[in-house]
Amino acid sequence: MMERLKDELAGVSRAVRSSLNDRDVLVRLNILLILYLGWVAFTVAYGLIQSHSRNVTQELLRLPLTSRSFVVTVVNFTHSIPLLYLTLRVVYYVGFTGSIALTVFFVLVYWRDLRASDELAMRYLLAYVSCGVIYSLFYVYAPHHVYHIPGFYPNRTYLTRPEFVLPSLHNTVAIINLLTVWHHRDKVCAKVLILMDSIIPFATVLLGHHWVYDAMTGVMLAFIIVKVTDGRTLRIPEGARTMHVRYIQRMTVVGLLIGLSVLLLAIHTPKP
Repeated sequence: MMERLKDELAGVSRAVRSSLNDRDVLVRLNILLILYLGWVAFTVAYGLIQSHSRNVTQELLRLPLTSRSFVVTVVNFTHSIPLLYLTLRVVYYVGFTGSIALTVFFVLVYWRDLRASDELAMRYLLAYVSCGVIYSLFYVYAPHHVYHIPGFYPNRTYLTRPEFVLPSLHNTVAIINLLTVWHHRDKVCAKVLILMDSIIPFATVLLGHHWVYDAMTGVMLAFIIVKVTDGRTLRIPEGARTMHVRYIQRMTVVGLLIGLSVLLLAIHTPKP
């Protein structure tokens, strides 16, 4: 058993080393990183945009399944089953950035599926742009924020956005990831990713982070985006194709460090 595990880990190590010396992989990895940084930048800058966006929370509350009693009952039910609550909480907090990182790693770095990586990049771009435009026009506050449900992180940092809920980008990204790795479903890692991404929509609602309508519209948006981008590939600039691999590697390391720094800064910087 130990020998088999060692062999599998050695195979992963070889695959990763090979990919990180592959120009096509590195260029796509940088593109995906830039897209994620773009979303983080929008999240930080949203404070300047929100004053021009319309709060339609009261309109949403006229719909069924939005009452305080419904939300509190759902959240209390989840809390009443400790194993369920712990599982959903872990899945939820790993679910956005973690799901993106894991999907990019397996699709691009480990499996080296360039076509799926191209589709993934375009899907993330459309998801970020679609949700960014919608949030810039109108926004809805999350259930736990509206009903002041205890046990949630307060709205105190630049990355904490309880108004980024309709549609749920969290769910859109989860379903995009699920559908992108679906054709690798015979692999164990893909099965784990598919399971995690399948749970995320339920976690967002059962934990009180999103309304039922957030999850529904997020999932619908993901299916539309996947349909539009199916089979499409990126046009890599000629300059990137001729760039020396070591230079791209350095760019990748710098980009990862910048991305991690910006993410940590956004998480820990209190809003004025």
